[in-house]
Amino acid sequence: MPKIKLSEKCGWFYILKLRHNNIWGFGITSSKNIKNYLQKRYINPGANKDQVFDNLYYGKLSQIRALETHLKNEWGDKLLILFTDKLEWFDAEHNITGDQIVKFVEGRCKTSYPEIYRVKRNFYPLAPLMFLKI
Repeated sequence: MPKIKLSEKCGWFYILKLRHNNIWGFGITSSKNIKNYLQKRYINPGANKDQVFDNLYYGKLSQIRALETHLKNEWGDKLLILFTDKLEWFDAEHNITGDQIVKFVEGRCKTSYPEIYRVKRNFYPLAPLMFLKI
């Protein structure tokens, strides 16, 4: 497999289903240690060591941010609102599935974000990085 060289700061886009309530969500980070990020943001607060990323993408941070913005703009009416805050979680009443989110994300990457790569599942949350072209 050819090495992937990205010329600017990189980041992560992730899709996950909370293990304690089965709500699907997404997010981005520029964290260098994605395993530590998962633990501090989701495993420890949810008190659930089984929490994982269901899908994980890596690429140019500018494209990662644009992808997140596009998802929020297109599916904003399906996001959960608690109190007055719109969250990066899908409201259960819309029955959004992980497969639907992946299809949307990967479709957008194919057309607009060629420098975002899907991380192979067997490398979660990280041995040496292995990517798949979307």
